[in-house]
Amino acid sequence: MRTRPALALSMIVKDGAATLARCLDSVRGVVDEIVIADTGSSDQSREIAAQFGAKVFSIAWEDDFAKARNESLARVSSGWVLMLDADEILDPEAGKVLRALLKHTTIAGYMTSIRNYVRKLDTRLWDQQAKPNLSPQPFAREYPAYVEHQNVRLFRRHPDVRFTGRVHETVGFRIAELGMKIAPAGFLIHHLGFVADSETLAKKTLFYREMGRRKVRESPDDVMSHFELGIEEFEHFRDYEEAVMLFRRACEINPRFGVAWLFQGKALAQTGKHREALACYQEAEDCDPCPEMVKEARGDAYYSLGDFDAARRCFRKAIERQGESPQLQSKLGFTEIRLGDVANGVERIRRALERAPEFLDIHDRLIAAYTWLGQLREAAQAAERKLTADQQPGFFLRAASLYAQLEDWPQAAALARQGLTRFPGDEKLSEAAEEAGRRVVAAGTEAKGDAAYNAGDFESACQYYQRAIERLGSLPPLESKLGIAQVRLGRAQEGIARLCRALEQNPQAVEIYDRLISACIWLGRLQEAAAIAEKKIAIAPLEPESYLRAASLRAQLQDWPRVEALLRQGLDRFPKAEKLRKALAELEARTPGAPGA
Repeated sequence: MRTRPALALSMIVKDGAATLARCLDSVRGVVDEIVIADTGSSDQSREIAAQFGAKVFSIAWEDDFAKARNESLARVSSGWVLMLDADEILDPEAGKVLRALLKHTTIAGYMTSIRNYVRKLDTRLWDQQAKPNLSPQPFAREYPAYVEHQNVRLFRRHPDVRFTGRVHETVGFRIAELGMKIAPAGFLIHHLGFVADSETLAKKTLFYREMGRRKVRESPDDVMSHFELGIEEFEHFRDYEEAVMLFRRACEINPRFGVAWLFQGKALAQTGKHREALACYQEAEDCDPCPEMVKEARGDAYYSLGDFDAARRCFRKAIERQGESPQLQSKLGFTEIRLGDVANGVERIRRALERAPEFLDIHDRLIAAYTWLGQLREAAQAAERKLTADQQPGFFLRAASLYAQLEDWPQAAALARQGLTRFPGDEKLSEAAEEAGRRVVAAGTEAKGDAAYNAGDFESACQYYQRAIERLGSLPPLESKLGIAQVRLGRAQEGIARLCRALEQNPQAVEIYDRLISACIWLGRLQEAAAIAEKKIAIAPLEPESYLRAASLRAQLQDWPRVEALLRQGLDRFPKAEKLRKALAELEARTPGAPGA
């Protein structure tokens, strides 16, 4: 006859009323006793626990999770112990296998899989990438992904088995030290702590950081203490310099700790030290087993160093090792673009995004790729599509900014206002919406000026442009439009001076060069027009037509050596430009006095 219960649930709880009943209900009929150490609840936790027949007792909280858990463990009378937190749920199928596990007399503990649910599929915890959540359980359905880790959560009660670690406590290390056997559990625990509200998560990370610092001070030679705190600094606080020091110390304590080498490299990379990061990744690869993220991290480092060939090789190897990851495919695609394989690279990123539209990094790579290629319209549209995956103030601002660069002010204003509706207190969105609104009104006035100019009504055009400048300030593009309108109205000196000032303010603006060239031609000042056309080539050699125009102006001045030089210069840059080749052939064959004539 059994004299004591076989299995106990052992817990520590503080203010867990929101989730405790759900947790305790999940072990109903599975455990024989429930022992809960309350560390100072001010809510209904104790009453809820009592409703489930739990033995509840109060203990003083001494900033030590292991100590608190050991006090709960000391009150257990069962031969086996299951450990859960209030924000966890035992899988409904676990009861079918648990009793059989307790019968193994040679096993002291079971390594249990814990599913940490997260709100985004692109989440990573430590070196683990989130997986799509296909769980049929009602409590998990709303969460798109989870990251799984393992810990000893089921173990035989033994006088020498105790929790260790002020934070990130476990009995696993102690069981291993005693030479006892640990086996796979074969059941799941569901953890919902990472999907708590942002305020709760922020308080929790601050608390764990401080606990981790105390643990490091108390255990200066403990590898996990340094590694765990390094992860806190790296993932939650982004203090990469501090993280580097902690990971470095972990590697000094255990040079075969591959994941610590990996994260030391990743932290170094965040500080721009990519060469040093590569050395750490090599150390990680030399460790056995080698963390899966190493190949990808090496590719990232080579990409940042501009060694795109090496980056491509690393990303391809990472894909071979990890499988068809959309993240990796998008990185490979961007690398291919930088190597000149634009069509395949863009298509690869687009396919990756179709497979994983919830991955924000892939959206960012497509936006960056289009921007790098100078395809701002496509970049703006990609930034707008990103808002269907997630909405943050910065995402609205980026999309609005790209449309602003295209001078599509109505769409820029619409996106800024949309963002402001979603985040009404955001100061930058408010400023962007106000500026874009002003631009929309001024753009209407500017458009009227353009229409008047094209109709030959230069006086009205000047008036409209002046009003737009009054609304927006002295912007070089607007000033240049007013300048050429003044030239056409007969105010040549004033207009040319205005055009020159606009060009000084924005010497990269191609359209201002074109207006100044046109103004000089209209005034018959061909020498100046030719000089400006050549200056435009030096600043922005974007198309063959720029060389043709400059050569044409020099031809009108009968400066044949300069004409030939410009045409050959253009062909060097655009060797397939048929117009340039034809012009050079005509020059050599027909122009009197030209070289080769």
